[in-house]
Amino acid sequence: MRRRLFILLLLAACGSDQVFEHDLEPIQLSRAPIEPGGAMMGGLLAAVSTVAGIEPLLVDTAFPIDSLGRAGCAAGAVAGWTYTGDMNLRGNWQSATPLRASFRNVGLFDTCPGFVGDTTTQPAGVLGGPLLANFSVGLVLPRDAAQPAIMTLWPSYPGTDDQLAVDGLAALHFEPRGSASVGQVGGEASLTLPNSRIVLAACAAPRAFATTEAQETCAHGEVALKASGQDVMLAVGTGEGPLILSDMAWGRVAAQLGVAADAGTAGELYTPFATTATPALYVDLPRLALLQGTTDSNWLGACTELARARRIEWVLANQDNGACFQPCDASGSSAASTRPYVELGGSLRVAVVSETSEVIRSLNGDVPVRTQIDGIVGAGTLAGTRLRLDYLSQPTGRVLAACEAGATRETCWTAPSCPPLSGNGQTLMCFAQTVSVSAQVCK
Repeated sequence: MRRRLFILLLLAACGSDQVFEHDLEPIQLSRAPIEPGGAMMGGLLAAVSTVAGIEPLLVDTAFPIDSLGRAGCAAGAVAGWTYTGDMNLRGNWQSATPLRASFRNVGLFDTCPGFVGDTTTQPAGVLGGPLLANFSVGLVLPRDAAQPAIMTLWPSYPGTDDQLAVDGLAALHFEPRGSASVGQVGGEASLTLPNSRIVLAACAAPRAFATTEAQETCAHGEVALKASGQDVMLAVGTGEGPLILSDMAWGRVAAQLGVAADAGTAGELYTPFATTATPALYVDLPRLALLQGTTDSNWLGACTELARARRIEWVLANQDNGACFQPCDASGSSAASTRPYVELGGSLRVAVVSETSEVIRSLNGDVPVRTQIDGIVGAGTLAGTRLRLDYLSQPTGRVLAACEAGATRETCWTAPSCPPLSGNGQTLMCFAQTVSVSAQVCK
C-alpha cells in the first residue's frame, strides 16, 4: 500500500488553506535538451495534469515563482496575474499513472515560462523554489541521457552531517535567497516572493589533482597563494541544462585557463527566465567544485578551501611514507578542518551570457541586495549525482550530494568535511575512507 502524507498549511497571503498531498514514491522526470541540438540532459520536466491533458511542468529550483498558465501556453496565450489553484503531478507520462503529488489551493502565477533547451520544449508552468522549499527533495540525475531522472518528495531528511558523511554524502549548507518584490504590469498590485533559491560557492577551473602527484608545499600565510581556479557564486537550477556564467565571470575563468574569453561557439540559450532566446557563447569547462553557500569568520573562499582540502587529503593518503601537514594548513599543532565539496568534471558545457541578460539580472533581484550571483549550475552539469535538497534542515538548508555508482574521480567526487587532525592516532572518516591519523604538522 502506498504511503501518503498530508500537510496542511495556511497561505496567509491568499487567505486560503494550502493542502500538500503527496506519497513517498518516485516521480519520473524527463529532460529537455541541454542546448539546441544537444543531448537530452537539460531542465527537469514532470508530468502535470491540466485542462489540456498531461503536459510538461518544469521543475526549477532557481525559479522564484510557481506558475501554471490557465489558458495554456500555446502561441497567443494571454498571461494573467496570480490566482489560487491546483498543481497535480503524475508518476510518469502515461495517462493511467496515479497522482504522486497534489498541491491544492496554492498561490500560482498565471504565466507561461520561456522555452527550455530549445523551441520544441514549452512547459505549461514551473514548479519553482517556493513550493519545493516545503520538502526535502530527492533527485537522481543519471549521467546516461537514456535514463530518466527521478524526484522524490520527503517531509524531512534525518541525520547529522557527520552521520551522513559515513555514507559518502557531502553536506553543503546554504541560506535561501531570492526575496524580491514583483508587481502586475500596468497596475499597482505587488507581492513579495519568498527566499527559496539555493546559492553555493564554487571554484571554477581548478587544476587537476591526484594523491599520487608530488606534494604541494606552502608556508604560513600561503594558503590562498597556492589556490587554483576562480571563485564564483552559483544558483542551483534544475530547470536549466548547462552551467550558465555571466560574461564577467567567464572572463576571469578564461584567464585562469589561458584561453581567449571570446573563443567558443555562438548560439542561443533557452531558459524559463526569458520568453525569447538569450544570445550565448558555448564553451567547455574541465572541472567545477561546489562548496557551501554559507560563510563564517574562518571561510577562505571556495578555491582556497578546495586547495586546502586537497593538500590535507594528500597527506592522509601518503602518511605511511612520512608525509606531514603543511604549515599553511595548520591550526596550532593540528591540521585545520576541511570544508565539504563536490567536484564535477569531464568537459562541462557552459553557456556564457551577458551580465545584463534577463537570466543574470533575475538571479540578483534580492531584497536587500546580497552577494552577486555569477550564474547557474544546471541539471546537465549535475548529471551523475544523487542529490537531496534538504530545504527544511535547521538552522540552514543543506544540499546533500553523492556520486552515482561507478563514477570516477575525473567525473564526480564527493568529499565530506574532516575535523581538525592532530596526528594522535584518531580514527575517523575523511575523504570517503576511514583513516587512522598519524601525520603531524611539518616543522
